[in-house]
Amino acid sequence: MSPSVLSDADLAATTALGARRRAAVSVAEAHDEHVAELLTDFAVARAAGRFDVMQLIRDHAAAIDPGLVAELDGFDYLAAA
Repeated sequence: MSPSVLSDADLAATTALGARRRAAVSVAEAHDEHVAELLTDFAVARAAGRFDVMQLIRDHAAAIDPGLVAELDGFDYLAAA
């Protein structure tokens, strides 16, 4: 689940805001947000030449969704027509 969703909900755990945030975000939406954050982090690491960070992101991606690793491997390739 996305760290931002969890943080928002946890910080507001004693208020109606936290309950509303947790109720409004589905697991699928949180997962999609987390994947988007991973892709962004991967792009930033690649641009900075941080291959160590790229490998950490790949390892994490493999743990949550093995198919995501293939997306990262083909990150900078042009799509086939």
